[in-house]
Amino acid sequence: MHNKQGVIAIIKQACSQDPTQVAQAEQSLGRWETKPMFYATLFDIFADRSLPMQVRWLAIISLKNGVEKYWKKTAQHAIQIEEKELMRPRLLDVLDEENPQIAVQYCVTISRIARWEFPRVWPEFIDVLMGRIKHIAVDSGSATCGYVTEHNALYTLHLFIKTLCQRTLAAERQAFRRLTPMVFCIVAPIYAERIRQFNEVLQAGSGSELHALLKSIRLCIKTLRRLLVFGYEKIEEADPAAQEFYMATAGHQAAFYKLFADLPAEHRDSADGLVLRKIVLLYGKLYLEFQKYHALRFITMSCVKPMLAWYWAQIQSEAPKMISSPTDPDSAQELILEPLLIQGLELYKNVVKNFFYVIDEGVEDKDSAVKHCRQVIDNDILVPAFITQMAETLINFYIPLKAKDLEKWEDDPEAWLVEEDSDYWAFDVRRSAERLFVDIVDQNRSLMVPELVNMLQQGVIVANTDAAFYQREGLYSALGLCANQIYDGMDFCQWLKDHPAIDSPMGVVKWRIAWLIGKWVPVKLPVEERGYAYSVLLQLAQRGEPLIVRMEALGSLLLCVDDWDFNAEEFAPYLEASIESITSVLGDVNMAESRMRIVNFLSTLVCRMQREIVPFAENIVKLIPPLWQSAAQENLYQTTILSLVTKLVEALGVQSVVLQQFIAPLVQHSIDLNDPAHVYLIEDGLELWLALVRNASALDPSIMALLQNIPSLLQYGTETLRKILKIIESYVLIDGAGIFAESGLMLLCALNDLVSDNNLAARAIAAGYTTLHVIVQCVPMEACAQPLTQSNLLWTAFTRIVDKREAAQLLIYHAVFMSRLAVHYPALFGEFLASQDASLSSTFTENWIDLYDDVGQIIQRRLYAISLAVAIATTNDGILKNLPSMVPIWNDIISDTGSSLVYFSDVDDDMPEGYGEVMVAENQRRQKMLSNDPAHKFDIKEVLTQSMAECERLNGPERFQAIVAQVDVVDLEDLKNQLS
Repeated sequence: MHNKQGVIAIIKQACSQDPTQVAQAEQSLGRWETKPMFYATLFDIFADRSLPMQVRWLAIISLKNGVEKYWKKTAQHAIQIEEKELMRPRLLDVLDEENPQIAVQYCVTISRIARWEFPRVWPEFIDVLMGRIKHIAVDSGSATCGYVTEHNALYTLHLFIKTLCQRTLAAERQAFRRLTPMVFCIVAPIYAERIRQFNEVLQAGSGSELHALLKSIRLCIKTLRRLLVFGYEKIEEADPAAQEFYMATAGHQAAFYKLFADLPAEHRDSADGLVLRKIVLLYGKLYLEFQKYHALRFITMSCVKPMLAWYWAQIQSEAPKMISSPTDPDSAQELILEPLLIQGLELYKNVVKNFFYVIDEGVEDKDSAVKHCRQVIDNDILVPAFITQMAETLINFYIPLKAKDLEKWEDDPEAWLVEEDSDYWAFDVRRSAERLFVDIVDQNRSLMVPELVNMLQQGVIVANTDAAFYQREGLYSALGLCANQIYDGMDFCQWLKDHPAIDSPMGVVKWRIAWLIGKWVPVKLPVEERGYAYSVLLQLAQRGEPLIVRMEALGSLLLCVDDWDFNAEEFAPYLEASIESITSVLGDVNMAESRMRIVNFLSTLVCRMQREIVPFAENIVKLIPPLWQSAAQENLYQTTILSLVTKLVEALGVQSVVLQQFIAPLVQHSIDLNDPAHVYLIEDGLELWLALVRNASALDPSIMALLQNIPSLLQYGTETLRKILKIIESYVLIDGAGIFAESGLMLLCALNDLVSDNNLAARAIAAGYTTLHVIVQCVPMEACAQPLTQSNLLWTAFTRIVDKREAAQLLIYHAVFMSRLAVHYPALFGEFLASQDASLSSTFTENWIDLYDDVGQIIQRRLYAISLAVAIATTNDGILKNLPSMVPIWNDIISDTGSSLVYFSDVDDDMPEGYGEVMVAENQRRQKMLSNDPAHKFDIKEVLTQSMAECERLNGPERFQAIVAQVDVVDLEDLKNQLS
């Protein structure tokens, strides 16, 4: 390891402006980071105040990164114990670091070490740190360096407590709870003292220490917040210091907020203003977390009512600033602290609707604490008059669209609509108010619903004033937000006819009406009134209306189409206008998110309309090339387009054959494993490929060429394996002989690699053999024999059964496949066994028969018995000598199923969803294959009788009788009786 001066030289080189020197220095540091004593040397460099600040900063950065990578003892190239022991006693010696950038990295480094070391290796860490903090707090006085040291110590403590809160093991949680009282009893007095000092300095008018005091107060709150919320299992058992701190916070928050609010607007972004802002919001964060993790105690604390009342006072005082003239947004007054309003709204929401405050009427011995909470809420907090006041304030000021919304609407309607659809409530006061309003109405239906319905039914607001605008906007918003609560008392369809949006000169009214229809469709919109809603939305979607209105109208139309009660026949008259509107809007929007919305709607429309879409298919197909071009590098957008094309193929059915040449390049691009975009597109590309082949009546050469991707796709991963195998089956079901003439060997080699892979799960191997069963049933022996032999598939199944080293769960897949070959390709099966050594043939047959008992499905058991019957039509002694073991199997199958087709079904799990509603071409092909399956179709008695006769003919009567004589007399008699 190089000495300290050598490391300093390299760090100075890393601080150079020359890129070449920087690169060389980084290489050297990279080589040294796993060398002994390197990090102890870095700590020495950081602690040396005589060195340049940039060198010390880079040293502590390197130390912090090394701690994260190598301090944990299980890490590769972990820091040695001797080096750790050399550093550990000195870690807390540099808390007086004055440079803020270096101090932050230093504190983070200590907390990360403590994360791994405490409490097992470094149990005294918290005691040492708290001792330093207590000593610093006593000696700080008014010295600036004292505040710096205190800030660094408190910041280190905050980071350490934060890591403890993230631990989930029971022992670790208990250790955290044990140290909580000790930490609280030291930090809480520091917090109280700094509050007192801050008030004194503030009254004296001297501002030199204000910022340092505010920073200390903020760090104390951050630490105490986590201790209070997570450090006590039962908050009522917390020590007095914790309860006193919590009780005092409401008054402190109000005082700090007043200081912040009294600052001139241009000074609120100053250093002191920003710290004040953070302190005020930290109190709110404390209340929200306390409410979340100690819901019952939150309500029963005596400070909850004044605290909530203070929040509501701020919400009301700021309410007039929420609204301003939509034509003059510059006249709007700026909110003092919008996140504070969001916190207040969220606090009230969690009181209005909270699982912890619900009394189950069916449980008599419900916790008395819950009953007490409910009484406090109903009698002291949410009294009826206050609930009404809250609802009116929210309707009139908070939930209407604001001037800033309308300004964004005008400037960038697409971006505004994307934001409107996002889950944005935690950062937007209007969204938070909407959540609270819905819960108020939902939890107080008997009080709120009649009043709200009455307000909505009073009539049309015709006055063109700001007040009228916000009154209407608030009521319309309430009508949509509370559709689930007021639908029984409100005839929305009649209301909609009384408030025609088309006649309004204001785009916001038209947008709101379109939005309202979308909200009411899934709640209550009678089928007989759907036509009127369709016509209104399509009028609003016409060119000439504001783009945002057209987009919202299409979005609501999507909700209509995607509704449970949607009727395709009733919507058919509106289909052409819908497609025209979609095409028009697609030509006007610019954002990829907007196009995705519209394409999703078109995809849903195609899916729900099915055959009705056929006359318009050409127009939809024309949209695809420009859409695909516009989606370059936008992978999620491309998946949306692929989904649309898939739905179109499924809707067209057999007629989709004309699209094969058009779609093949889309599929090829999506499944190209050499293109990084395949990670996003491959699933949708395979879905499109499968839909295209399933609905095809013939295959275009471009679709045939896609088969060349199969071998690489089968090796891609098990997530897409089943779909790829279904694609192979679909090809074979269309034209097995033709497919195998061109690609048979390639397909079977790929499938052989799959079923012979010992690392795959049994389900993957089973899926591979399912596809092989389809191939054998659909491809004539003349086309399949040579590829089967050359691909080694026969040899794979044969040797696995002979070796019998795998679990029976896997071996039965090989065995049933051999049974399938014996039934469908008896000549090939016989020739293959005849070409093997006699002992191998005998072992194979013996093991093959033994596996019968592990076969569970009745269809496979019938196939097994039929294959054994077919197999005896031979002179191969390796097979014939196992006849005594075959007879009990035939007796079992004949007695169970005989020649009955009771187990036959022409529908299986591979049929596409919706089978019976839309006729998929492959369904008929698969039905034909299933109906011709020998396991269903063949009469086992007839097959066995014919095979016995053929065996006697091939071997001669004398040898045949000698073979039969080996069979147990009872079994043989039973077989004769069943065959007679």
